[in-house]
Amino acid sequence: MEKVIFKRAALSAAVVAALVAPGMALAAQDMMSPEYGQSYETFVKDSKLTGGLFYFQRDRDRKDTGGTGEYASNLSHATTQAALNFNSGYAWNVVGLDLGGYGAYDLTDDRSPANQENEFSFAGRNWDNNFKDGNAGNGFSVTNAALKFKFGDSITAKGGYTQLYVPGVIGVNWSYQPGTYRGGQVEGNFGGLYLTYAIADEYKAPWFKETQIFSRAKSKPWVSGYSPQEEQYKIDYIHGIAARYTFENGTAVTGSFGQSKDYMDSYHFKLAHKFDVIGGLSTSYQFYGSETSDFDASAVAGGDSGKTYDGLAWQQALTAAWNYAQYGFRLEGLWTKAEGDEGNYLPRLTRGYANSQGANEIWWDSRSDWNANNEKALFFGVTRSLDDLVGAPGWSVGVSGAYGWDIEDGYGKKHASGEDTEWAANFDVSYTVQDGKLKGTLFKLHYTDYNNDLPSWAYPNVFASEKDVKFHIIMPLTFM
Repeated sequence: MEKVIFKRAALSAAVVAALVAPGMALAAQDMMSPEYGQSYETFVKDSKLTGGLFYFQRDRDRKDTGGTGEYASNLSHATTQAALNFNSGYAWNVVGLDLGGYGAYDLTDDRSPANQENEFSFAGRNWDNNFKDGNAGNGFSVTNAALKFKFGDSITAKGGYTQLYVPGVIGVNWSYQPGTYRGGQVEGNFGGLYLTYAIADEYKAPWFKETQIFSRAKSKPWVSGYSPQEEQYKIDYIHGIAARYTFENGTAVTGSFGQSKDYMDSYHFKLAHKFDVIGGLSTSYQFYGSETSDFDASAVAGGDSGKTYDGLAWQQALTAAWNYAQYGFRLEGLWTKAEGDEGNYLPRLTRGYANSQGANEIWWDSRSDWNANNEKALFFGVTRSLDDLVGAPGWSVGVSGAYGWDIEDGYGKKHASGEDTEWAANFDVSYTVQDGKLKGTLFKLHYTDYNNDLPSWAYPNVFASEKDVKFHIIMPLTFM
């Protein structure tokens, strides 16, 4: 209780200081120069109040590989969200304030554990209080309550409840809204050189209402007597540092290091270049690597393990994207090595899903994470603008597919059946309103047919075949 009170008091003090102190300064303008007063006014003059209305509906069927062999409902839900964000200018060209939050309302009648953790409603109070009793929550959550600072034209910083991004190592989970860290970040831009450092001690995904400490264990609230929040699993903080240099010819080189205290070290390298051919060809090579320390698992309940990886686990990726006339193309390849108990590569600095998040750029919207030990995977996608065909701008369609092979568990073994592949086919259609009061509103329908004939979790993080339909409405709003 004392910790909660301290957190709230500290946050309140920061907000009050940001709002009251500049106001006191404004009252004293008569004793100061006009330039001083004008500089303060930029806090209001450069402020922005934005938001959005959102709707998400999803129907997902999963194959019953252990019984009928038929598809049955695995997830069926609908959620609405409304968000509001205030971003001030910089008072005296130094200090500002960011505030943001959103509300979510679940429209689902079918109460099930899968529907509860649909990632758009609230699954629980926080990461370790997600009991999956089928009751998806409604309510409100803060995403931003942070002071921000500017030092000259090159350096910015922020601290409080905010979003952190360190290329390749620290990011946030997203629904329509971002996850939130309790921490801070400093960034610098010096010509072609970008530098950043971030640190945090708590986090919440956007489907939780409160931040919580980091842990090297997995969350299993349904296991009696087990909690990943026990002191033996606690991670005091995570932090990361990165540098990126962009050359005049468009080549960019990024190097990053991230760490969760006494648990995981992560490394990231990216080489990107854009070629001035076939409408602009953007390419990259990306490396993500992590290694973990062990801990005493002898007293762990729920069958958890004290070991995550044996040696260095990694993912390597090659990407290419280009445009030609009304068409856009993506071709990407991924290779994963994740030996040890986990058996798949974790894109974050903590072990449990949604206890923190990394910044892996590879995402194919094809259900699987394509990150099993020894797995190689390819993705190819094509999008086409329909402006010339329908006689009105804003319409587009896309088709894509992914295929992965050579899947093994964390100790180099294949399933008894010998099956070691997975594949998916996707279809997208979207429309963006081009003018009028609803300008910028996006309607998008996405369908995935994912195929893996093994039972769910026959390999770590690999589930049975699915058919997945998602529908989005995103309406951005600007008030000032």
